[in-house]
Amino acid sequence: MVLRPFMIPYKTVSEHQRVYDLIWSQMPHMQKRTSSTWWYFILFPQDVEGYGPRQMMFSIATAVSKHPIHISDLELPGLDLRREVTDGVDRFPAAAVGWYYDGRTLHENILHTTAVTHLSQPDRTISCWANEPDGHRQGYEICASAAQPLALEAHIEGRNGRADFTAWGDLNCLDNAPHESININTPVGGTHFIAWRRMRFEGDFDLPGTGRERLAGYGYFQRVCLNVPPFPWKWIWALFPDGSMFSSYVPYVGMNLFRKGYHFYSSNRKEQATFSIAPKSFWDWPDASERIWLAQQTRVTPVLGRGEHPQFAVSAGNKAGDFVQFTAVPYARTGFFLERPLWRGHSHWNYNEYLFRMEDVQGQIQGRPINKESMGQGFGNLEYTWGLGL
Repeated sequence: MVLRPFMIPYKTVSEHQRVYDLIWSQMPHMQKRTSSTWWYFILFPQDVEGYGPRQMMFSIATAVSKHPIHISDLELPGLDLRREVTDGVDRFPAAAVGWYYDGRTLHENILHTTAVTHLSQPDRTISCWANEPDGHRQGYEICASAAQPLALEAHIEGRNGRADFTAWGDLNCLDNAPHESININTPVGGTHFIAWRRMRFEGDFDLPGTGRERLAGYGYFQRVCLNVPPFPWKWIWALFPDGSMFSSYVPYVGMNLFRKGYHFYSSNRKEQATFSIAPKSFWDWPDASERIWLAQQTRVTPVLGRGEHPQFAVSAGNKAGDFVQFTAVPYARTGFFLERPLWRGHSHWNYNEYLFRMEDVQGQIQGRPINKESMGQGFGNLEYTWGLGL
């Protein structure tokens, strides 16, 4: 059991509960032919330099199709739009995957399986468990905490590791509480996101490279119902040692829309030839303060030729003079792709995650300097996606 101090919610408990309860639905009334859904945690354990370089991610994912789909090398049936949801219980095929960076090595396929998944609103749980041919049980479950209100428990059992942890939020500001970050529903598509952008977590882990240990730190949770084709974007979640958070989201279009597989163009000019659509960034101090939006000037630019992975020049600011800029320098990369049958071929959407250190940090937020000397070492996770998951 994890004990947390008394906190005054910034919204009513009933409103937090309403949003929390939406975690256990993939909004079937909103789903379309190109819909996909996933539930995931990103965890940054507390370490010597702050919250990094260690990171881990665990996800359950599914996508609509009348034919088998591929989530990387896992083949599974597509989600059926005509399925019945009985007494609040939704059953569907899904993939459960997970990876872990131990500070030196990236361990992929900590969790790697498919199974018929049960999503129960009455029980407030999603479970994806597979009994392997050799008798090994592998899977992932997220459920409402039995010990704490408005908290989540996760249980992961993979071939290469296991984890049991509790995650909760302070509920004292938007990003420390579950909230509907996007709720759009139109006849041609939409999105419904439940985000919990800064959670605390604590639990027991047995993972390659580090073995059995009890870890605590910060985490990010999201339930994504994407009811349009997955499209290209760049996304950042970064933390400093005091828990301050920077985040960016940059949807974009360009030739990357048609790129399949993991490769880059021959020059920075070609790689950077994109047009951003309504990019957003914000800064959030670790206390109960509100976000500082940095939406007027947001750029996340890949820069090739500096090492094994692209680096990313990141800058964001607002008209009040608040700004942050840094270079995201990756030290590891992982990813997957989603493929669905389409005419005589298949559609392809490529999703890449870069684990990075924040270098050359400069900025000012509400008159306070933002740099390594004032904030310490920052670490982050950056998504760089391309293709189109029709």
